[in-house]
Amino acid sequence: MKYFTSAFKSHYPRTGCRQNLSRKIFVLLVILLAACEAPLDLSGVNAQRSQATHRADLFQAIAHHQDTVVSVGGMGRIVQSSDGGDHWQRSTLPGKPFLVDVTACPDGRFHAIDKTDGIWSIQPDGSWLRQALPEMTEPQAMTCDSLNVIWVTGSFSTILHSVDAGASWESWSLDEDLYLTTIQFVDQQHGIVTGEFGTVLLTVNNGSSWYRASDLPDSFYPQSTWFNNPLTGWVVGLNGTIWKTLDGGQSWQQTPSGTNLPLYGITGFGNTLVAVGDNTTIVYHRIDDTSWTVLNGAMKSRTYLRGIIGLSDDKFITAGGGGALFTITLPDRGELASLGTLDE
Repeated sequence: MKYFTSAFKSHYPRTGCRQNLSRKIFVLLVILLAACEAPLDLSGVNAQRSQATHRADLFQAIAHHQDTVVSVGGMGRIVQSSDGGDHWQRSTLPGKPFLVDVTACPDGRFHAIDKTDGIWSIQPDGSWLRQALPEMTEPQAMTCDSLNVIWVTGSFSTILHSVDAGASWESWSLDEDLYLTTIQFVDQQHGIVTGEFGTVLLTVNNGSSWYRASDLPDSFYPQSTWFNNPLTGWVVGLNGTIWKTLDGGQSWQQTPSGTNLPLYGITGFGNTLVAVGDNTTIVYHRIDDTSWTVLNGAMKSRTYLRGIIGLSDDKFITAGGGGALFTITLPDRGELASLGTLDE
């Protein structure tokens, strides 16, 4: 090092030496930094944005009318398919409301509810129009009956219905401080509502009046309910619990689900039922079977599945967190035939 310094000094004036050396060191550092820093690659981000679903999507519900399928979730996210789930289009509602449920009426119109007491209805031009629900509804679930009447359940044991596509509402309540979390009409006359503390409400006159059936055991909190006729139905919730009734909610029996993970959604088509839940759990059941079967081969992740619809006896679509949007094709028994997502 001494040799280098002395030789350098003997050939250059002292001041100029330091300036030139500093410039050379600076240039060398710039070159080294440029070589070490990888170019910013946004191709993955752009590809993600071009997908119909994104990893940040938190889908809560899904509904269909014929081949049209709509799934809704947080931040005003809506994805729609007009061909039974083969292709999807993505949109975001103004104000980015958190959408908690969606339903399809027999007339082909879709309606969704948000956490801030709003109902959104699809218009002929494909846009969505928001109307206000009665204040303090805190909507939890919705459905549309065979007469195109919209039904919404919420806080304080409230059941709302609208005969004019959400322009006006009539309200009924148990006058109890509890949330009603599910609602379904199995035909024009018979409807089922479940809620906090195992509450079960039934109607036999198209919602003109409601009466209380036997509560679910152990004050069970229902996440989702599905009846295939006025007498036979299933309710799912935490710990993989599935309750079944054969007498219209007058008594309940627990059926083995094959999982202890929370189940958030259930539906049926024909002879087949499918329930979905945490960690992308999927279980299915043929009505003649005594227990449920965990779907083998389903991809596992820490996200949830919540919305579920049946398009045929062996084809279902489910939606959930992390942009999950899966098409499930069930085999005759036990194995996974296909499971796909738009955001792999």
